[in-house]
Amino acid sequence: MDQMDNVIAYKRSDEKLKLQLEKLSMQSGIKIVPMDALSEADGLPILRYVKQKLCLEDDGERLFFHPSMALLRMINILRGVPDRFLQAVNLEAGDIFLDATMGLASDTLISAYAVGSNGSVLAVESSPLIHFLVQDGLDQVKQFKPAKKLSQVKAQAWVELSQATSCIETVWADHTRILEGLPDASVDVVYFDPMFRVTVKESSSIRPLKKWSNPNPLDKDTIREACRVSRKRVVLKERKGSSEFTRLGFYVKEKNKYSPVDFGIIDLTRVGEGFQ
Repeated sequence: MDQMDNVIAYKRSDEKLKLQLEKLSMQSGIKIVPMDALSEADGLPILRYVKQKLCLEDDGERLFFHPSMALLRMINILRGVPDRFLQAVNLEAGDIFLDATMGLASDTLISAYAVGSNGSVLAVESSPLIHFLVQDGLDQVKQFKPAKKLSQVKAQAWVELSQATSCIETVWADHTRILEGLPDASVDVVYFDPMFRVTVKESSSIRPLKKWSNPNPLDKDTIREACRVSRKRVVLKERKGSSEFTRLGFYVKEKNKYSPVDFGIIDLTRVGEGFQ
């Protein structure tokens, strides 16, 4: 990795951002410098607020949090359209859900809606920068007030997502270390979605994640820990036909021929379906 890959610039005029970045720099080791102290030729990634949205501008692309996909899914859920993620994780109100690979938090938000105010969601992200961007975004969703001009279903979807953020706790950490520190059968469902770490040719929103995310594959010890910690099931989202399902011991149910992804399940409530 180039030495400059660990350096980010920011606009000095953003006092709120300056204080947050000082903390991020101390915790992560990322060097963060004021943009006005550099020349344009430096070409460093730049963090700034654009229309009150925290954004990382890097090599002509922007990385930022926006609940657009979660919002669309929430609208469909309210209209009675089945959500494949919810079908796979099979959450109930009051459940404890561990999202081991938070990414841009679309599934995190939907899971928080599913568990409700009596449940909780712990979302783990190993990239300090992605965690920083998403936490800022979730804080803004929590304070969001829908405009009157929105349709009734879209306004309700925003309300549901805003309320859902209250039961989400995010943490910047390695998910294996988090799992190792939890007691046996202490959560209901553990979920892994390493898909966002893979560049998808057709998705300009996913592509900028590649540089800043953790590319390491899941290992069997991590899945074993997830099975120890979970009461109900462990779920893996992966590319359709991925060999990861077989390698890690997941059974793929309810395949969808029109979707590029499938969900693998280890059902811990059934004898013989636990991790071997």
